[in-house]
Amino acid sequence: GLLTPSPALGDVERIEGLKGPQGTLYGANSLGGLIRVISKAPDLEEFSGSVRTELSSVSGGDLGWSARGVVNVPIANDVAALRVSGGYRRAAGFMDNLRTGTEDANEFDVSGGRVALRVAPSERLTLDFVAFAQKIESVGGSGQEGAARTLRPLVREYAYSTYADLESEIDYRLYSATGDYDFGPVSWLTTVSYGKIESVLRTDVTRTFVPLVAALVPPGTVGLQSIGPNNEKRTVESRLTSERLGGFEFIAGLYYTEEESEYPVVATLLNPTTGVPVPVAGTLVRTGTLSEYEETSGFANLTYYFTDGLDFTAGVRHASTKDRSATGAAVNGLPATVFLAPRARVDFDSSNSPTTYLATLRWRPSDRLSTYLRAASGFRPGGPQTNPAPPPGAQREVRPDEVWSYEAGVKGAFLDGRLSLDASVYRIDWSDIQLPTLFNNIVLQGNGGEAKVDGFEATAALRPTDSLTLNASVGYTDARITEISAGATGSIGARKGDALPLTPEWTVALLADQEFALSSTLSATIGGTVRGQSSMPSSYPGAVGDPNVVLPGYATVDLRAGLSWDRYVLQLRAENLLDKLAYTGASTSGTVTSATVIRPRTITLSLSASF
Repeated sequence: GLLTPSPALGDVERIEGLKGPQGTLYGANSLGGLIRVISKAPDLEEFSGSVRTELSSVSGGDLGWSARGVVNVPIANDVAALRVSGGYRRAAGFMDNLRTGTEDANEFDVSGGRVALRVAPSERLTLDFVAFAQKIESVGGSGQEGAARTLRPLVREYAYSTYADLESEIDYRLYSATGDYDFGPVSWLTTVSYGKIESVLRTDVTRTFVPLVAALVPPGTVGLQSIGPNNEKRTVESRLTSERLGGFEFIAGLYYTEEESEYPVVATLLNPTTGVPVPVAGTLVRTGTLSEYEETSGFANLTYYFTDGLDFTAGVRHASTKDRSATGAAVNGLPATVFLAPRARVDFDSSNSPTTYLATLRWRPSDRLSTYLRAASGFRPGGPQTNPAPPPGAQREVRPDEVWSYEAGVKGAFLDGRLSLDASVYRIDWSDIQLPTLFNNIVLQGNGGEAKVDGFEATAALRPTDSLTLNASVGYTDARITEISAGATGSIGARKGDALPLTPEWTVALLADQEFALSSTLSATIGGTVRGQSSMPSSYPGAVGDPNVVLPGYATVDLRAGLSWDRYVLQLRAENLLDKLAYTGASTSGTVTSATVIRPRTITLSLSASF
């Protein structure tokens, strides 16, 4: 999860949510669905641009601001164009570090930009080249400290205590080149990309490590942990996509990825005044894990139209994966040590050949109504067991875990298009779940359990007039463990029937937006959103190392209002208007539970202009 990019978004054309496993088209790690962020492509014909600036204030916190701009420049009409965007954002802090006395300590800065070049040498051929860079610099976190196994603040709300205001940094780089050639009935798309993530994440681990070596260190010693998940990824994908050819249409292609990851971990015990490592146990842990992941896949989806209103799609993807890992690797040229003992480097290898499937039957009784039945599978790669001396009975290789999803749904438009509906029910079977598992009193990764998820979701949008839009959505999820190994129970406390952590049963959202014409050149908008979810567990009821805390359900209210004239838009937003204190996660270390809080009431004023 620490290697999953989460860049700030700007200059976005649209965002697509693809529900259910997308294994046949997108391969590994799309078990529950996929979110596609589609950036705007350069316009070959028109010069254009926009700028946007925002100022925000957080209740009980600091001020934040942001500025962003984009410009589109045709280089040669209908042949080439350049699109450049960039921005900077200072997110206001609202958590106080009681030990250092720093108020609003958890601020972060995001800066970066994107350059896109499109060349269309002919009507059939389009070439796209993209470079994206972003840096996220943060201080502290949003974990409110409370008494163990509770959400009761130790001192007060929105506060924590670490010996220093610890900084972290993440850098993203992404470069891609895409060629799209239209043969007429079939188009050929090929993309080559290179991505790189570099990070340094620092946390206070005093409560975790100092008690283990209390006899070796002076009173008042503090612990600093620095981890640096770094990743380089190279991918090539080439696919053919057809138009409807008689009764058939298809997508088929090949995919290759090569990934190199480095995960250094350094835990240092320090004198809190001088910041110098204490004698004897100064560097308590210094070790690195290296891994190389390679995947080659072939995939195809074929659709057959029985009639214009009835079609069936079948899809398959077969992958060959290789994973080479090493533990005990040197960090910054220094040999690995774990709890003052040297650790030798050990290398491991594993390989798998997972196959994923898709079957969809779709019936459209009219142009405005579509129903479907869908079955699809997905997988998450496994890997070698990376303990250099696994105990008897331990798995030597962790298998991929797999999901099968079964879904029935309906999508329709009614009342001359003023009412739309999207609803579905589903069942997900999750097998061979990769879980921390206890083998002879040693915790290692293993395939420790199975789970089922039953649910439904529905979204409705109504436009009673051309200027009023109403939206409502509701989701229900029953996610629970159905089988669990004794080793997994011993490690994480999960038992058959337990709910999966951090999964609320109910989610609800209501939205309304109204437009007003104030004059021939001035218009206004006003709107609001109410979002809510039911309670959820932070862990499993039997968990000992990270005891479960029930996170209460909550609802938030957002309001927005704006004015538009000429090429300008002025907007005022209030997010979490009622200043609700709510929690999205919790973890316990020793006698303290750190509960992640949502952002308090935030008022934002923005002004944008286009040209």
